[in-house]
Amino acid sequence: MSIKSGRIHLRQNVSKIHQSFQKDLGTFTLTLLTIGGIMGSGLFMASGLAIKRAGPSILVLYAIGWIAMYLEISALGEMSIASPTPGSFLNYTKVVLGPGWTFVAGWIFWFSSVLTMSSEVTAASLFSRLWFPQVALWIWSLSYSIFIVSINFISVRGFGTIEGVMAGVKSIAVLLFVGVGALAVTHILPLTPHHIAPCGFSSFTHYGGWIPHGWLGAAPAFLLVLFAYAGTGVIGLAAAETKNPGKTIARTIRWTIGLVFVMYLGSMILILNLVPWNHMSSSVSPFVLAIRATHIPYGAAIMNLVLLFAVLSTMNAALYSNVRVLYGLAHANQAPKLLGKLNKKGVPANAIWMSAGLLALTIVLAYVLPAKAYGYLVTATGFQAMFIWFMVLLTQLYYRPYLKRHHPERLTYTLWGFPYTTYLVIAIIFIGLLASPFAQGEAMGAIVGFAGILVAWIAWLFLRHRLKEAMNE
Repeated sequence: MSIKSGRIHLRQNVSKIHQSFQKDLGTFTLTLLTIGGIMGSGLFMASGLAIKRAGPSILVLYAIGWIAMYLEISALGEMSIASPTPGSFLNYTKVVLGPGWTFVAGWIFWFSSVLTMSSEVTAASLFSRLWFPQVALWIWSLSYSIFIVSINFISVRGFGTIEGVMAGVKSIAVLLFVGVGALAVTHILPLTPHHIAPCGFSSFTHYGGWIPHGWLGAAPAFLLVLFAYAGTGVIGLAAAETKNPGKTIARTIRWTIGLVFVMYLGSMILILNLVPWNHMSSSVSPFVLAIRATHIPYGAAIMNLVLLFAVLSTMNAALYSNVRVLYGLAHANQAPKLLGKLNKKGVPANAIWMSAGLLALTIVLAYVLPAKAYGYLVTATGFQAMFIWFMVLLTQLYYRPYLKRHHPERLTYTLWGFPYTTYLVIAIIFIGLLASPFAQGEAMGAIVGFAGILVAWIAWLFLRHRLKEAMNE
């Protein structure tokens, strides 16, 4: 496809989308929706696994991850503000990289989002088993899946309200956790008699030093850290459903990066002060372990309930994202046209049903491998989520020059340091991907993640002639 025909296709898509989607999302709701997409089990559950592998040096990895997220979401924001469409970066990928990259990136985005939903619902099930250990993991997974799928059949305004409440609850809870943790670390709030971690900077070196396993031992935890920052795609996917995308998306990015910095880095510092890094659990959240160290009545149970809301919020945002991607692929003639239809409420119902169908496989995994399901899912999800980040940055690398040539007036928000910052994040992504298979238990997840990408490319090779003919009709 030529650049000229790509521009015509993009204008046609924008026109068609403006007639179909409701524009009901403002800065506050979009910020909560974005944080809802980012802050999930990667922070609340997988962080325990990452801390156990990296020790106190996890703080360095989280700082690098935050920088990478800031640059990636800025790159996505640059493109989304210039051309707000529900297919997000995929529309821009098609213009500057061609239909093959669009097909692969789109279907991997969808598959990655379904894996995200799978890891979040598995984490939610693990949190629930803290109260009801006798209930099987797959029963919780089935119940929560039905609940989240049902929410996504509500109108955009109703969905935004529910997701905003869920994301708001977890954001306030994490900020309160930071406040309570600070009081506990400074001994204003008393600790339990069983508290064993020394507070202050000595807690970072007390149990084997700052880097107990060395940097090579810590490196495999990096993918888990990057996964904790994934989910930024909501910004681009919701662009066509926002009021005044230019101002709304720019403000949302500023609020998101600021809040995520305080909540992520603050939480990690306090957790390391309240719980020894080598006492982390694979079945209990480090946030729950940290609250247990305080004298707050029922604190651990309350935190566990909040974390349950948190991961369901992320699962909800992931489903919102992937059905919009399916809708965009259908309108690009790279998915069945049935997936591109909206119901009377302006919701892509058929796309929701397709995503729900694949999510059902997670329930089977929870039934067959209840002890290992989360570990496999979180690694596979992280692997593919980082591939999506790579595609966003690769697209931005070519889309910025395209906009400068054809639509310079649209570049009202730009990623600073281009192209060097773009290359920096790409390098960070590849370090995380290459280090991941060397961690015990992560190799299988990495294989699944890579296999998904390979299958998408093979599918394109077999279908490319038919799809190109459909796109030219």
